[in-house]
Amino acid sequence: MRSIKKYLDSDARNTIPTAIVVTLGAGAYSIETKQTGIDELEISPDNKDSIFVVDGQHRLYGLHEFNPELLVPIVAILEATIEERAFQFVIINNKVSKVSTDHIRSLALKYSDKADSADLDGRLRAARLSLSTNLSFVGVANESDESPFKGLIDFPDTPPDNQWVVAAAIETAIGYIKSRGLIQLDESDAHFDFFLFIWQAIKDAWPNAFSKNSKLLSKVGIQCMTKYVVDAIDYMVGFSDDEFSFSNKEDVTNATRRVIKFQEEAFWIANWGMTISDSRAVREEIDEALRVIQQNIRHKQAWRTGVTLVIGTMPE
Repeated sequence: MRSIKKYLDSDARNTIPTAIVVTLGAGAYSIETKQTGIDELEISPDNKDSIFVVDGQHRLYGLHEFNPELLVPIVAILEATIEERAFQFVIINNKVSKVSTDHIRSLALKYSDKADSADLDGRLRAARLSLSTNLSFVGVANESDESPFKGLIDFPDTPPDNQWVVAAAIETAIGYIKSRGLIQLDESDAHFDFFLFIWQAIKDAWPNAFSKNSKLLSKVGIQCMTKYVVDAIDYMVGFSDDEFSFSNKEDVTNATRRVIKFQEEAFWIANWGMTISDSRAVREEIDEALRVIQQNIRHKQAWRTGVTLVIGTMPE
């Protein structure tokens, strides 16, 4: 905003010719035909909730700071529904000027419970853009009191100091659970609950690793640890005569505790000799480290023996 004002102040010839794009819902405006034959549109401030700036928010603020009386070219989409508002935002900000996918996720979640948002995903797919089928669970994970990730998802409206977890990490982890085809988990909500049960048990057992700078809460950390625990629980249950329910919190919690007894919290806060990224090479390196740690603890050796990913001394 300040840069825009500075740009306009620097030379009287400087201008921003591109239009601000807005959507105006029903009741947010009126149109009057003048004697000149030109229609004049007047925006009603009383219905500001039906007015949305789709593109040009920063330009608008910058222009206002430069001169509140300045005339600005506008492209207005009239009678815009909430679904139309969301669709135009995603299209413009993905196909014209790319913005953070988590901003798109945050916007979509805000409209996911609106009556006229039913066609949004269909329109996005037709435009070769789509949102994950697991997206709605990310919103619940960020808001539910029963979620270990409450208030920690990297959304624009989450305080910066609390943006520990990227939304895609939750989506991908739930997607992996679904891909396993576990017989008792035949509904989407059941997959999500299973995910939350696992991670609440991890958080309770490893409070130091459940922190802002922990590699455990990186996208690849959540992916790899979810995969490790889910696979281990499925294996244990498959060779046990004991009754076990994947949808029972107590059963899943106890099973998770058994699994992570053969892992080490300090691994996730140690110094690693590899930059964290969501790549196949990094995932394979972490998977191998988890396998070696499990063997070390099982045979009562130091957990980091042979774990080539960990370098240097442990942080204090």
